[in-house]
Amino acid sequence: MHVFIDTNILLNFFHFTKEEIDALSNVFASHEHGAATVHLTEQVCDEFSRNRENKIKDALKKFKDVKFAAQLPAFMKQYEEYEQIKNKSAELQDLAKTISQKVDSDVVDNGLLTDALIKDIFAKSTPIPTTPELFAKAQMRMALGNPPGKNGSMGDSVNWIALFDAVPDGEDLHVISEDGDFYSTLDENRPHPFLNKEWSDKKHAKLFVYRTLSSFLKEHFDGVAFSYDKDKDALIESLAESGAFAVTHNLIAKLEQFGYFSLKEVQRILAAAVANNQFGWIATDDDVFTFLKRVAVPRMGALTDPEQIEFLKNMLDSKDA
Repeated sequence: MHVFIDTNILLNFFHFTKEEIDALSNVFASHEHGAATVHLTEQVCDEFSRNRENKIKDALKKFKDVKFAAQLPAFMKQYEEYEQIKNKSAELQDLAKTISQKVDSDVVDNGLLTDALIKDIFAKSTPIPTTPELFAKAQMRMALGNPPGKNGSMGDSVNWIALFDAVPDGEDLHVISEDGDFYSTLDENRPHPFLNKEWSDKKHAKLFVYRTLSSFLKEHFDGVAFSYDKDKDALIESLAESGAFAVTHNLIAKLEQFGYFSLKEVQRILAAAVANNQFGWIATDDDVFTFLKRVAVPRMGALTDPEQIEFLKNMLDSKDA
């Protein structure tokens, strides 16, 4: 699965909760573990850096517009709650002032939670560079009036050309963006017909669009379609360390609950089977054989380790015998 997350989605994380930030982190964890390919462009990195302060300024303005000072009419002074409200109001104002000072410092030092996540993502990625050739293609595209792109800005066009060159033929593309240039004007949930046809005709695959990260996650990030799962990762790690046949059987039963395994995950499973005889020796037991036949045998053509390939072939031959 090939995924592109636009700058506007990344910038929105200055408005999101920690849970939503963790969701973005999991998407990129899927990229690291081979369960998805998340494409990052130099254009997106630059746009994020350029627009970071404006996004934060907008969020801070909404916070500072909140009135923490209680406005009470004079006739309420006769009630005991009056002083309590005034004291709570003063306390809220002090807290608001303190948190504002902390935020101001962290904004300058790039110390916000979102800053840490984006910094980690950018550091672990290899963004597609904006080469002179790519820029020339985007410039020509804009001159011809082809989407995406608006108001003389070539950013979207640069990203589109970069994705066109990076995603292999025959592979679907999932674009997560708020930018209307990617969408049909008649149905905001469908891709722009020009882009849809272009991807279909030239890449021989489908184009999917999502206005929010949550809508993409709801449809695909379910532990089955492609997602990286921390529990699954821990179970695979435990296979290599299993010290008894019973433990291996138990781990296999738990792994059977997961519908999808990436190539990298399959390679790790087979590496454990080759190295650990408490796993490899029971490969023909019904439960282990059924599991490996489902997740590993279909990947045999993509394997590069001779020992892993030989292990699977021997397993199949032994079971047939």
